[in-house]
Amino acid sequence: MMVEVVDNSSTNDQPFLCSSWLNNCGAQYSVFKTNNTFSALSTFSLKGVRVLATPLWALDCGLSIDCSQSDFIALTKCWMSRPEAIKLIDLPPSDSNTTFVRHHTPSGFQTQWRHTRQIDLHSPLPPTRRKQIRRADRVGITCKLVDDWRYVTELHAGSRSRKDLKSNNAQLSKLLTAISSEAFSFAVEAVDSNGDCIAAGGFVFVSANTCLYSFGGQIRSQLSGIASVSMLSFAMSHALEKGASTFDFGGSSDPGVDRFYKEFGAEFVPRARLVAIVWWLRPVIWALSPFVKSAKMLR
Repeated sequence: MMVEVVDNSSTNDQPFLCSSWLNNCGAQYSVFKTNNTFSALSTFSLKGVRVLATPLWALDCGLSIDCSQSDFIALTKCWMSRPEAIKLIDLPPSDSNTTFVRHHTPSGFQTQWRHTRQIDLHSPLPPTRRKQIRRADRVGITCKLVDDWRYVTELHAGSRSRKDLKSNNAQLSKLLTAISSEAFSFAVEAVDSNGDCIAAGGFVFVSANTCLYSFGGQIRSQLSGIASVSMLSFAMSHALEKGASTFDFGGSSDPGVDRFYKEFGAEFVPRARLVAIVWWLRPVIWALSPFVKSAKMLR
């Protein structure tokens, strides 16, 4: 099965494959197409070694979650045949794709298992979360849709800084400015009784049915927790109004953040990262641990 590869040119309007995302992520990219299945990967260099990876700041490669097994195999063979020395490819959360990986690990790849949290938007929030939202109302926290993603950018960058995660803030600002103008995105701010923003989030529709919490953060204070709950609840309601049935929290390797998402009633959904390193780098794999970590999605 043939795979068409188009470099630095978007070929459809899916969020992670749109030109506004890929052309502003700070790296070259390639879009891969077979039949009606698309995905996109960035290409860049780290310490002189070429890398093929999930588009920067994206959670996955944008692979269609309903792709056939034959399309999936064709794409992974194409990725494996590429000349880049390191390949880090995140598949979207999907029972079908993870089943493919479990039963057909692509030749040459190893699999790292991760997860995200998803919630059915037609289900009510747990009583604890509803109580926190009422408390936020009582102390004067309100939420609103905003066109300016400045606070989303600042709070997302601040969150990465607190976690000691590498980030190119200038490129992040450029990316979010581009994404903010797209119909598949929206931003929410939670403000206190003085009108000061204390939590903000940027949300992207990764499909007609699924809204993803992609960017954001909070200003640490006694109110930051309930402000974030209120902000996310507001975003879920807006996503439901726009036709989404699933809300994806984006996942986190931080146990505390993962627990925060779980307490919304969000279910564990596995996702796979495919990893391949050429043979001549394997003898020095011990030195590649921080190197590979730095090549992760800059989100």
